[in-house]
Amino acid sequence: MPKTEPGRLRPSFSLTAGALTQLLASFACFLGAAVLPYTFPELQGQSQTLLVILGCIMLVLGILNVIFGRQLGRLLSRAGKRSRVVVPREGIAYLGIMLVLAVGALLGHRNMPLLLFGMMAGPFVMNGWIVYAMLKGVSLKRHAPRRAVAGEFFGVEIEVSNGKRIMTSHMLEVRDRINGDALGKSHRDEEGSVTFVRLPAGEQRVGRYQLRFSKRGLYSLGPMRVSSRFPLGIGERGQLFPDVTELLVHPPIGRLLPTWTRRQKELTESNRRVKGRQGLFDDEFDCIREFRSDDNPRSIHWRSTARRGQLMVREFQQHRQADSLVILDLPELADWSTEASEMAISLAATVCIEQTRSSSGNHNLLAIVTRDVQLICSRTPSGFREETMDALAVCNRSAKADLVAAFSKVVAEHNLHDERIILITPRPAAAALAMQQVTQALHTDSVNLAAQTTIVEATCDTMEEVFQLADTSSRRQTHLSAAASQEVTS
Repeated sequence: MPKTEPGRLRPSFSLTAGALTQLLASFACFLGAAVLPYTFPELQGQSQTLLVILGCIMLVLGILNVIFGRQLGRLLSRAGKRSRVVVPREGIAYLGIMLVLAVGALLGHRNMPLLLFGMMAGPFVMNGWIVYAMLKGVSLKRHAPRRAVAGEFFGVEIEVSNGKRIMTSHMLEVRDRINGDALGKSHRDEEGSVTFVRLPAGEQRVGRYQLRFSKRGLYSLGPMRVSSRFPLGIGERGQLFPDVTELLVHPPIGRLLPTWTRRQKELTESNRRVKGRQGLFDDEFDCIREFRSDDNPRSIHWRSTARRGQLMVREFQQHRQADSLVILDLPELADWSTEASEMAISLAATVCIEQTRSSSGNHNLLAIVTRDVQLICSRTPSGFREETMDALAVCNRSAKADLVAAFSKVVAEHNLHDERIILITPRPAAAALAMQQVTQALHTDSVNLAAQTTIVEATCDTMEEVFQLADTSSRRQTHLSAAASQEVTS
């Protein structure tokens, strides 16, 4: 998805109090230039021209403020301006009535509409001062996780504190902006919102909203904005807090189907060394259980079978070194769909997670082949899981993905003997050629990449035979789903 150039203004229509004031001022200048010369002839000529020019200037400024108001507000917030005034629909209707009264007073030469105009202007100004006083001394703090999983809900807590000694704040609405390159254009202005009905002086309140991202990537939460319309609702004043929290959304984890387990078991048995292992890596007797249809008949324990009257087998618990190295190939191919590439990333994540759960080996490895070959190796399962998921959350496809460089780097940095390599790639023919080139360059018989590698073709049909996401329909949803369910806290 193309990124927005920094500093470039994008049209984002919004009607702020400044824009509305500029538009009303331009209308007043045009009205004065048209009406006042009939009552005051001395205002004709240069004074009338000056009013028209001033009205044009205010009209242009108001239109620019309406079109680029949000972008200008962000730039001002970065520059340090935190306060912002917005006129809601109710306030626009209120100001419209005031404008009608003012025009009627000028055209009809009557004092009663002008008196009503003054009486309506008082509550509007009073509402602004009350909102300003309520927001003064209010501070915000966000508590959000640093990591999340695509397709799963997680909560974000907003803590609001009232630092004033006397005055209670009412109807505070906190909006938390959600940003990310993975968001679609229709979701770039999404915000999480929490409403606090009453916040006494010197106290704190905590509210929460929920999020769910359906696409992995790097996102950010913030800045936050607290605003209020209390008590009349005809004017809204807000205050920005430039607190930004980065959030990594990991790819969804699925489950490996029995077909995958059966294939890997067969490959393990075929690649097992003839000579036995000694010490902790021997298969140790665990228990005797009932015979199952997929058990090896050589494991039948005949004494227990005769005593129990049914087939019983010996079960062994394996204590072996981790022998699965995962390589994820992410080339930029025209015929490789985005859905298939995202599913390949989820498959690699699932294999790595299952490997750390079921193996007692002393090292794990994941290689991501993109623009550069990224190797992730850790001796602790928890560290490997964290590093793997963080890397898979932000990896992207690249036209410069080189499988020869990836195999060469894996062989150079890791001593391969009987370890199995699981290669997930959309180009199996090119992968076989790359393994042949690297094997020939080694000039040794101890490493045979073709015999040690299991190639999983990264197409949706092939991967669905061995792997299944928890919710396959979530991959077809929008980039940001269920954005910020609103919570009201009293």
